Amino acid sequence: MNLKASLKRGPFDDHQADRLSEVLPKLNSNQIQWLNGYLTGIEAALQNRGISQSHIDAAGALVINKEPIWILFGTHTGNSESLANQTAKRLKELGREAKAVGMDAFKPNTLKKIKELLIIVSTDGEGDAPIQAEGFLEFLKGKRAPKLDHISYSVLALGDSSYAEFCKTGKDFDAALKAKGATAFSERVDCDVDYQENYEKWLTEVIKEVGTQQEEANHQESLQAAGTSVEAASIYSQKNPFYATVLEKISLNGRGSEKETIHLELDLEGSNLTYEPGDALGIIGLNKPELVSRVLSQLNFSGEEEVDTANGKKNLKTALREDYELTILTVLSLKKFVELTSSEKIKKILEDKDALAEYLHGRDVLDLLQEESYSFTPQEFISILRKNMPRMYSIASSQEEVDEEVHILVSSVRYEAHGRQKEGVCSTFLADQIEQDDQVKVFIDPNTRFKLPQDTSKPVIMVGPGTGIAPFRSFIQHRDAQEASGKSWLFFGDRNFHTDFLYQSEWLQYLDEGVLTRLDVAFSRDQKEKVYVQHKMLEHGKELYNWLTEGAHFYVCGDKDYMAKDVDSALLEIVKSHGNLQEEEASEYIKELRLSGRYQVDVY
Repeated sequence: MNLKASLKRGPFDDHQADRLSEVLPKLNSNQIQWLNGYLTGIEAALQNRGISQSHIDAAGALVINKEPIWILFGTHTGNSESLANQTAKRLKELGREAKAVGMDAFKPNTLKKIKELLIIVSTDGEGDAPIQAEGFLEFLKGKRAPKLDHISYSVLALGDSSYAEFCKTGKDFDAALKAKGATAFSERVDCDVDYQENYEKWLTEVIKEVGTQQEEANHQESLQAAGTSVEAASIYSQKNPFYATVLEKISLNGRGSEKETIHLELDLEGSNLTYEPGDALGIIGLNKPELVSRVLSQLNFSGEEEVDTANGKKNLKTALREDYELTILTVLSLKKFVELTSSEKIKKILEDKDALAEYLHGRDVLDLLQEESYSFTPQEFISILRKNMPRMYSIASSQEEVDEEVHILVSSVRYEAHGRQKEGVCSTFLADQIEQDDQVKVFIDPNTRFKLPQDTSKPVIMVGPGTGIAPFRSFIQHRDAQEASGKSWLFFGDRNFHTDFLYQSEWLQYLDEGVLTRLDVAFSRDQKEKVYVQHKMLEHGKELYNWLTEGAHFYVCGDKDYMAKDVDSALLEIVKSHGNLQEEEASEYIKELRLSGRYQVDVY
């Protein structure tokens, strides 16, 4: 019997019959037996799910819906972008077409054609939307946005629950879409700093709703069968940090300084971890034993009580030292506290955004326990606490220069608030509890939104007072190794020239060698009137503007509450004055710098 003729009499077109007649005669008995079982399994799965054979393509892949799912992201540091790309990849592997697009590159009139939409967006600090997301959010809220009752959607919101406006941008998108008639096919998920677990839960719900009809377990099996590894480059991550040995610990401040700034050099040998200039190093610190003891005493616990944690059973003392936040309060902790205690005081605070922001500022868990007494069980108590979050430090080295090392710059956080001395958990862990040859748990946190220009001939302007200088040490090391031809200009500021000029000898050497073209410094306490980096920018505004017109990339790193805003205001004034622009035109110029990636910030 002619195989091709038989196939053509069956439910196959000519092309399929040709392909099958070519392949089938070459199969051995084992292959035929395997294929028979495979096809039988597909048929059974389809019958169980009520799916017709028409949903299977010629290769045996499930094709439920070829309409693309759009995934729009708005990001500050690249986390939302990374999750959007992961989501698109997963959906494509499950048989759905998916498009991940930055909100700044998305054309709003495309909304008319979209049926399924995913929003992944971060919130910075006190409710600030990423610059990438501002225009699209404004459009959705405005009168020009069309009716969106043809769209079903879901929102993944990233944020930090230590701020009162937790995940505000994601909430704003959710509200704006609903107001235009769109329907949420799964509830918005608000993610804290440790977002991976909630992201996976959200994605599981999305997969259930968008018609892929495939189990996540099958997806994981197919990945393993293909030999794919999610973390091919390194097995180390936030969930599985690397124990890095401290090679050097150096105090960078001179005698008599009011500040405590430490340069740490860590050994990454054997980790296979790699990083780029602009990335951060995540470090997992431990709470001070003294603070743990005070919390236990306040609750009348011995610390030997056994509790269930995300990392297994532990005694309470160990759990509080290693696994939970004690040095800050979060919105979620206060909500859980009210659920357990029915505290009217905290309930009222949660209902008032201004009161909430004021209450959270400078308070820690011990403050709450002292102010609002309640008899917890040990397990109840840890249920109100946020998991111990890693702290991110801008990397101060380039692997082109230091190979299997990573350098960071740490300023010890110590202050008084609400009648007690307070300390930053990780900065003082590194300052007071870690010495040379000790080990710390680390991982790389990529930042796709704080990167040197690929064209090494482009000029760069860097503004980094205090520890904001860290990534620019990485930048200059990297540009030196690349033999970059572009000019470089650094603005640095701190309190006093003699005690606080961080990496002074290195900057002077780079200047002497021509790697650094220009250096302007501002030491605020060396004269009667305080001088900051923004004053130096204004002083040299004409030349700075000329650099921008030559295509310079402008970078800012450091304090977001004051410095970054003052620098932004100074830049606006420079553009307006030396570009002969009106206020609105200058603002638009700076917005375009941001959207084009020529104005990048890394602030904290």
